[in-house]
Parts: sequence; structure tokens; C-alpha cells
Amino acid sequence: MTRKYTDIVVVGGGMIGLSLATQLAQQGRQVIVIERHDQSELTEKLALRVSALNDRSRSVLADCDAWQKIQAHRTGPYNSMQVWDKDSPAHIEFSAEEINAEDIGAIVENNVAEHFLWESAEQAGVDIIKTDSWKLLSAGDESAPAELQVGEQLLSASLIIGADGGRSKVRHFAELPISFWDYEQRGIVANIRTEQPHNGVARQVFLPTGPLALLPTPDPHTVSIVWSADEPLAVALLNESPERFAKQVETESGRVLGACECVSDVKAFPLRMQYARQWFHQRIVLAGDAAHTIHPLAGQGANLGFGDVKELCEQLQDIDLKTLTDLTKRLGAYQRSRKADTQVMIAAMELFKRGFGTANPVIKGLRAIAFGVANKLTLLKRKLAEIAVA
Repeated sequence: MTRKYTDIVVVGGGMIGLSLATQLAQQGRQVIVIERHDQSELTEKLALRVSALNDRSRSVLADCDAWQKIQAHRTGPYNSMQVWDKDSPAHIEFSAEEINAEDIGAIVENNVAEHFLWESAEQAGVDIIKTDSWKLLSAGDESAPAELQVGEQLLSASLIIGADGGRSKVRHFAELPISFWDYEQRGIVANIRTEQPHNGVARQVFLPTGPLALLPTPDPHTVSIVWSADEPLAVALLNESPERFAKQVETESGRVLGACECVSDVKAFPLRMQYARQWFHQRIVLAGDAAHTIHPLAGQGANLGFGDVKELCEQLQDIDLKTLTDLTKRLGAYQRSRKADTQVMIAAMELFKRGFGTANPVIKGLRAIAFGVANKLTLLKRKLAEIAVA
């Protein structure tokens, strides 16, 4: 068995893993990425999995020399947001114009971002190993690196970053504890062609059975939907014909964009919240969905992950990775910063989820009042827009 030493091994070649690898390589580190899939291909067909990226996330992609390519290929910037409650007068609208910004965010296809990040990583000198045959052997200590076996090769690294998703094998090996709960919902995704143009507006309606988001794409008459539906409804929706499914979207959205037609497959994924109570152990650290997954109702999952990228890269700048004392200090600072941000977002999503997922008439009345006040107060609306952009 051959042995190879490297500074950092990143497990997971999604948006977060590739962003980390690229920026760490730009710092002069030797970086290896382990990813089981090939590089995502670009197609003319609009993908189902998309992310709503704020300014911070786009700045991370720009630092990776990927954002301009992503933007030139296909993105759906949105300049305003409309949120309303189907069963009450509660609604709020705010726009980029209110905070003198060009837009509030951009809808990006995950596979497009991953394609160009893969290019950026390779250009930065990252070695990408495509395999599903690997296992962690050691988390390392003060005198020894962490070790990971890939086929017949033994990789020794000063740091291993687990960016391998919600079911992280890295997290499992390091025995990092998590807290979690199942929302008993599925996130249903599809692309819907609409009679009326979306005009670059991101829309979300809160239904008793879960929120339905209509996200603008580069096509003015196509929206990407994310319907967080309670399990019984999700099962029923997945069994509908494309025509009936589109009619459900049309009806539940109040025909806000007129008649609807389903122009893609309809897929679903289970929704659960989880976050690691501890983010690192010895020479192993977590990032992205390996550290936290949240409800998609505000589209903040990817933005949290890119926040991890920014903070971790800043903490690892100009330190001797081989000195565990220094590394532990920086990883501790990273954990404190990102756990705080994540817990605030989880609490906010849970408040929204439970506040709008009830038919209690008292709560319905209170949320209508709260939205009405927020929609009329310019300063509060501006603050909400600034939070969405940040």
C-alpha cells in the first residue's frame, strides 16, 4: 500500500466541498477532494435542484473564480419577494429597490454551480479522486496526521474536512453527536411553466399542509417550485398525473401566475432538521450539510454552507496545520461562529414552520397582524430585505 501526504483532504465534491477545496488551494495548501460522482454536465434542460444564493454565497463563488461562469451560463436573479398566507390576510412584500440593491438573490442550479466549481478546483491545483471506495482510519493527534484509505492508497493529512452531506460518513466515524427531528414532510421539486411571467419575483405561500415556493428561473414563464408537503399530501401529489399536479400548484398558489403546466419530472426528498452538537474532533471538521440541515422554506441551506466556507477558510489562513494546538484553537473559533449562526437560523425556521403550520384561529389572527404591521413599516421591511440579501 502506497502512502501520500497532503495538507487537507475534503470528502465531498458538492458546492461546499469544492468551494472549500478551491479557496484552500488558493491559499497555497495541497488539497485532495474525494467524490464518488463525475463532474456534473451542463445541459439545456433546467435542473430540478436549485439554491437561492445571497450576496455572501455569490462572493464565495466569485472568490473561487466560478461566479462569472455560472452567471453567464444561466441564473435567475430575483428583485423582490412576496410571502402570503392562504388562510388569512397575512402578506408581506419587499424589494431590492427598497435597500438600493440590484437584486435580493439569485436562483442557481446546483449542478451548474458544481460544474464550474469543479473546473475552478482543478485550475487551483486540487487533486480530485473519483471513488466511493474509501474509509477513515484515524482522526490523528498532536504527533500524527489523520489517515484515510482510498483503494490501495493511504492518505495522510493534517486536516480532513467532512463535506459529505446530511448522512456524513466522516461525521459518523468521528462520532460527532447530532440533534435532529423529522418534519414528517417531503420537499417536492418540479419546474412549472406559467401563463403569466414571474417578473423576477420569488413567491411563497404558506399552506396548512406546508409552504409552497415559486422561484423565478431565467425563463420568464418558468418557475422552480419547492413544495414542503406533509407526508400524506406528498404521497398523493407524487401519485398525480403531471396535469393534475400542475393544477394543484395553480390552485394552491391562488393562480398568482395564471394557468400552470408541469414541464419536468416531479421528485421528492425527505425533510429533517439536524445539526452537529460538536463540529470537530482532533484533525476532523465538518462543513455544510454534514454539520447542519434545515427546513427549505426560506432557501437558506446553501447559504449556511457557504457561510461555513468563508469562516473556515479565514480561520485556516496562515496557520501551521501540523500543530494540533493551533489547529484546535482555530477550529474552535470556527465552530463557535458557525454554530451560533446555524442555531439562529434553525430557530427562525422552526418558528415559521410552527407558526404557519397550524389552523389555530388565534395564531392565524396574530400572524395576520404581524405580517400587516411588517408590510406597512418601511424600516422593518428594509431590514427584512437586508437580511435576505446578506
